[in-house]
Amino acid sequence: MKKLLLTDWKKVQLVEAPIPEPGPGQAVVRIKYAGICGSDLHVFDGKHPSATVPLVMGHEACGQLYAIHDPRGDIQVGDLVCAHTIKPCRSCEACNTGRENLCADVKIMGTNFDGVFTQYLLVEANRLIKFAPGVDEKLAALVEPLTVAVHDVRRSGLRPGENVLIGGAGPIGLVIAMMAKFSGAAHVVLTEIDPTRIGLARDLGFTVADPTGEDFDRICAQATDGEGFERVFEITSVQSSFTTCVSKLKKGGVMLQVGMPPAGKQFQLDINKIIYSECELRGVRHHTMNDMQCAAKIINSGVLNEQLSKLVSAVYPMEQSMEALERARSDKSVLRVLIDFS
Repeated sequence: MKKLLLTDWKKVQLVEAPIPEPGPGQAVVRIKYAGICGSDLHVFDGKHPSATVPLVMGHEACGQLYAIHDPRGDIQVGDLVCAHTIKPCRSCEACNTGRENLCADVKIMGTNFDGVFTQYLLVEANRLIKFAPGVDEKLAALVEPLTVAVHDVRRSGLRPGENVLIGGAGPIGLVIAMMAKFSGAAHVVLTEIDPTRIGLARDLGFTVADPTGEDFDRICAQATDGEGFERVFEITSVQSSFTTCVSKLKKGGVMLQVGMPPAGKQFQLDINKIIYSECELRGVRHHTMNDMQCAAKIINSGVLNEQLSKLVSAVYPMEQSMEALERARSDKSVLRVLIDFS
């Protein structure tokens, strides 16, 4: 088999390796498509604080179950599956209270241990999730970003009929917008300054406003009757976007900080807005196995597949992985670049 190995920062190489054999509690997945996330690019550039080389990157993928040591009644060899991307300790308080994403010893696929940029992936069998027969493999490869949206919208406490503001119309901002609308949001507005990203978001049917533009306040007021947004998601991890998002919170509103600022960077916060308006600022970290199970069910249902399919901007063969990484880094017109490992 071949795997894409990060041999040094900004250097990848396709190398030959034996197909892994599953031991007790393990399975092997034949990877079909893998997506390139922004965090993969941080690892690639050597900017992730805990990643080391050599490493197989990647945490967004789907594939066929190739082998499993201990049979599972619900999944058979040949089924299309995904694997949850975190490895919790399963013994700490967070794990035992259903918040495995907050495990003190959590490991992240493609960062702390080898990820999905490979033809065959060795995984813990109990982290596998099955897709329904006939699901488009390219859409199944989007299950992890959709899982992020499931977790974040759940964490926000969004209720039907509420209004949502999303700071940033990149891939994660757009998939959160899809999930918010699917969850019953009355109005969803995205902020974005890049003209290409504005156009892409509008093509998906969303209201997008440039926060530096003259009509930004009017668009927000029109969506909320001038009262602000009940739920706000900040994606960009940029101070100006953070400030804008806080300012547009409705009294009693909830804001989630999704984007992670660069190391050592701290935001300035209008604390009076939080105090006098009884607003809440919440963090989010990774997601849980149940979040991914729900995301897989949504893909199986097909209810968001038309919109999700528009996120797939380009597909590269594994032999052109370097070109795929550079495209994902530099081209604002692409939302998700997939690598074909089949």
